[in-house]
Amino acid sequence: MLVGKVQDLSKQIIIPSVRLFSSSSSQPDSEYAAASVDYKTASPFNKIPVEPFRNLLIRYLQDKNYRQKYHLLFKELHEKHGPIFKLRIPGQQTSILLEHPEDVKHLLNNDGKNPIEPGFKFFVEYRQNLRKDLFPETAGLGGSQGEKWYEVRSKVQQDMLRPKSALFYIDEITEVSDDLLDLMVGGGTGDKEIVPDVSPFLYRWSLEAVCTIFLDTRIGGLDVNPSQDAKDMIRCSMIVLGPVVMKLTFGVPLWKLYRTKNLDDFDMAFERMHIISSKFIAEAKKRFKTNNITDPDKMSVLQKLIHKCGPDSKIPEVMAIDALGAGIDTTGNTAAFLFYHLASNPVQQEILYKEIKDKLGDEKLTPAILNQMKYLKAVQHESQRLMPVVSGFSRITQKDMVLGGYQIPTGTHVSFLSMGPMLSEKHFKNADAFVPERWLRDCPQKHNAHPFAFIPFAHGARMCIGRRFAELEIQILAIQTLRKYQLVYEGESPVEMLTELLTKPDKPIPIRFIPR
Repeated sequence: MLVGKVQDLSKQIIIPSVRLFSSSSSQPDSEYAAASVDYKTASPFNKIPVEPFRNLLIRYLQDKNYRQKYHLLFKELHEKHGPIFKLRIPGQQTSILLEHPEDVKHLLNNDGKNPIEPGFKFFVEYRQNLRKDLFPETAGLGGSQGEKWYEVRSKVQQDMLRPKSALFYIDEITEVSDDLLDLMVGGGTGDKEIVPDVSPFLYRWSLEAVCTIFLDTRIGGLDVNPSQDAKDMIRCSMIVLGPVVMKLTFGVPLWKLYRTKNLDDFDMAFERMHIISSKFIAEAKKRFKTNNITDPDKMSVLQKLIHKCGPDSKIPEVMAIDALGAGIDTTGNTAAFLFYHLASNPVQQEILYKEIKDKLGDEKLTPAILNQMKYLKAVQHESQRLMPVVSGFSRITQKDMVLGGYQIPTGTHVSFLSMGPMLSEKHFKNADAFVPERWLRDCPQKHNAHPFAFIPFAHGARMCIGRRFAELEIQILAIQTLRKYQLVYEGESPVEMLTELLTKPDKPIPIRFIPR
């Protein structure tokens, strides 16, 4: 039993998406120059403060909060050790945990063109060896490291990260968002008024939006009776990025010795997603060939990938699978947290509604109008600051460097726990409060945070490649919702976060939708 608890704890600690609160022992930015220290004169690696594993285990066994809200544990550890400390978990590589944004800036600025994200080890093995039959050409961004990763990234990042590529879908995402409201609330009639939990509906909305963008089709996820493909996609995505993959990625790798149940469950879910995606992409390729579109400005993202990579390339399929696997939970939970923040903060909700009414009115949304909505973007940033869905990342260092005043040799596992700076009074005044105004230029509440204190999509070569699309989906959903409804949170207690592989609400989010 104790061995099982140790394994369970180890898979929750060394992960790429860990979160914490700010440390009271962090040095002021004006005095923090650890990264500028010369490597030869820096303190040696073995002098970095260490948290004994037995202490972690005792805390984990004594307090059940650490099992699903382990950011509480890391809050304590940074208060104890300061902005950098070391973890040694049996069976895992020693990991350095950072808190200060200046160290993160230095880490990412020395990442090279092929950053190594250690959290993808299982996916690399699965795609390049276990199921290479599904990935004959490439294992994609989620299944590659080094030059193989860069080869794919260099082909897709220009079209994926260009703002115009996301704005191409304004009409489609508006339609998807309207369909969500029709299903969830009853359109403008308020037939259901109180929705006991918005999260399940937002997963279906996110699936439909991602399929619209990356499969060039509506999959039927927002129908009253959703299609079997839609049901399978949602079910399988919860496995592909759920507890099963946590055990495969961060638990004892028994799947390397024999076919475990977790591997079977993951494999069946992933293969089903691959079959559905391949079917729709084959249809999209036929339409693209028939329509003979040659103007890139009139091409969808999928069509651009087909055009650039060739009609026989598997890269568009792999990109679609990655988008589906990573986009449903992340965007769905981001939307759920945004709904909660708007519904719990009526003053800010009305300011945003007024901006929507003044800038848009009853007109059709356009890129020009969307660009004018500064408060909308501020609301989105503030919601992500308070409750980021992906709240950290890891790297394997590719050169010797100094972090926190210590020597960090090449090949070291380093994790940045980004919830710390996001909720730090040092960076954000009244850090626990929902204050969108802190993101507005020339506003008295404008924050003076370190530039790397808020990087919800990461930074540099491995910055989230779907960022533009996720932001657009969230913004349009907020616009279409507030045009029709006033939101009121009906829960008995505040929503908090469960910190698992991805962050999610710790309870249902009941919201009253009052027709305007």
